[in-house]
This record gives sequence, C-alpha cells and structure tokens, in this order.
Amino acid sequence: MSTGLSASTIQRPAIAVQEASNMSIALSNQVRLMEKMKSVYQADQQLKLLNLQAEVESLLQQLQNIKQQRLTEDPGINRQD
Repeated sequence: MSTGLSASTIQRPAIAVQEASNMSIALSNQVRLMEKMKSVYQADQQLKLLNLQAEVESLLQQLQNIKQQRLTEDPGINRQD
C-alpha cells in the first residue's frame, strides 16, 4: 500500500518550516534594531524639545522684562486716549 508521497514531497514542508524560522529570526532582529534606533531617536528628540522649551521660556522672560522696563520708563505708553 502506497501513500503516494515521495521523499522530496516530505522534505519540502521541512525546508519551508526552516525558511520560515529563518525569516522569523531575521524579522525579530530587524524589529529589535528598529526599536533601539527608535529609542535613541526619541531620546535625542526629547532632549531637543526640552532645550527648545527652555529657550522659549527664557525668551518670554526677556520679553516680559523688556515690557516691564518700558512701562516703568514711560507709564504713558500703555494708555489709550
């Protein structure tokens, strides 16, 4: 009684499973690499954002100081007649 399966037919699924396993490992490695790159990129971007926020706050403080100086030098500037 023959099942109709040859040795090459039986080997094909084993090869396909091995190839799928290799692809899965490669994808896993690629995902890990992307996550590392993303975390480094995010840290860099967060640092830039914090620096920009500090710069904005400093500029706003300078602007408020200038405005206050002008008001104390000439109180009539802010009046609407």
